[in-house]
Amino acid sequence: MFYDPTFWVAVSFVVFIALVYKPVGNLIVDALDKRSLRIKNELGEALRLKEEAQALLASYQRKQKEMAEEAESIVAEAEAEAKRIAKEAEKELDITLNKRVEMAMQKIAAYEASIVQQVKDNSVDIAISTVRAIVMDTLNKEASEELIGHAISGIGKKLH
Repeated sequence: MFYDPTFWVAVSFVVFIALVYKPVGNLIVDALDKRSLRIKNELGEALRLKEEAQALLASYQRKQKEMAEEAESIVAEAEAEAKRIAKEAEKELDITLNKRVEMAMQKIAAYEASIVQQVKDNSVDIAISTVRAIVMDTLNKEASEELIGHAISGIGKKLH
């Protein structure tokens, strides 16, 4: 048995395994520990990135909501401003129309006064012509001239 090469190969194999087991085992355990630590770190990093992404998503959702509220506020303010401007324009239009109506009424009154004055002037001219014709037919020349002069001077006083 001690002379059998198979025995010595087996013994040397067992001794080799015994000698190599501790350092190789430590290397394997160290490698597995390093891999485990790396995986743990990667999981921690992934978890941290996930939390950051969720926080960023929540922040963007909050900002989007704020922007939507601000947009609604701006639209409401614009509508209110448009209504105010429309009311102001309506008031200005009413004022302008009232001024134009007043100006038209003043022009009408002026035309009426002018027409009344023309009618008076024409009436006076017609009356004078009629009186002159009647007087000329009925009176002699001296009396008619005296009467016409008297009537003309009386008309001037009545008109002024």
